[in-house]
Amino acid sequence: MLNIQLDNIKRVCSGHSHNAFGDAVMFDGDLFISYRCGKSHMSEDGKIVVLQCTVTGQRISCQQLVLPGYDLRDPHFTKVRDGKLMLIAHTRSSDAHPVPETVSWFSRGNNTWSGISFPGPKGWWLWRAEEFNGKCWGLGYLRQANQLNLYSGSLRGRMEIASNEVLSLRKHGLGYPNESDLAFTSDGRLIAVVRRDADSFTAQLGISKSPYRRWQWQDLGVYIGGPVMHLLNDDTALVAGRSWDGKALHTRLWLLDTVTGKLTTLAVLPSGGDNGYPGLTIHDNTLLMSYYSSHIDNQSRMYLATFSLANKNQR
Repeated sequence: MLNIQLDNIKRVCSGHSHNAFGDAVMFDGDLFISYRCGKSHMSEDGKIVVLQCTVTGQRISCQQLVLPGYDLRDPHFTKVRDGKLMLIAHTRSSDAHPVPETVSWFSRGNNTWSGISFPGPKGWWLWRAEEFNGKCWGLGYLRQANQLNLYSGSLRGRMEIASNEVLSLRKHGLGYPNESDLAFTSDGRLIAVVRRDADSFTAQLGISKSPYRRWQWQDLGVYIGGPVMHLLNDDTALVAGRSWDGKALHTRLWLLDTVTGKLTTLAVLPSGGDNGYPGLTIHDNTLLMSYYSSHIDNQSRMYLATFSLANKNQR
């Protein structure tokens, strides 16, 4: 049984720009929070901000990553072998050439980041990535294609298709699958949670065994925007994202049974308007959750929520 208690919520961004679309991870003993900073939700000046903090959210350092002429969006962390922390983002430009693609950086610590790499895939949006058996794996989507592909490879080299059309309108009758998170169980199964923005708008839970070409999908029955997932054990996960209660959008934390697909609400965060896109990471018995919201003065800001967490089966 999971026991959880919200202890504190703290604003972690500064200034009056649009701060959103973030992630969080524990690395080398510190909390790292990433997010996009720009003039507005869809402005072309988006840059990535990476904060190095204590577990209480006290700032240690701040770095900014930019790519001139591009809006950098949706930065997400991946911890990889050899003690590196990877960060991926997506490029957007009003100019159709060159084609938008995923970009990456790496750090060995102290919030110092490498030069930019272009692992791709070009044109497709690689949302998150997870390392397993020496490779990075991630789901990429293309709105016009109404489908997700599974990619694998190196975030410093190239990401190539490992399985085509793992979820699509054509094959599954499920429109516009897009944002996702994925995780590997101890026996090598791949679990994914996917947002959809068509027909019923309901999120999907997918499970696949190696080599990850055949998938089983369950309808989760609710809308989840910008989903993030943290496995507690092979059958249970924390899931967070933007939710719709029939009246308003809020940032929500659920407990997910990955066998039955049952979601149980654990917390609804103070949130409203433009909000969501959380990050989840656990340190000792503390769950750290980054998210953004515009419920105060209609200003989009980044927050850190801290929960006391106890779970006997947590891995």
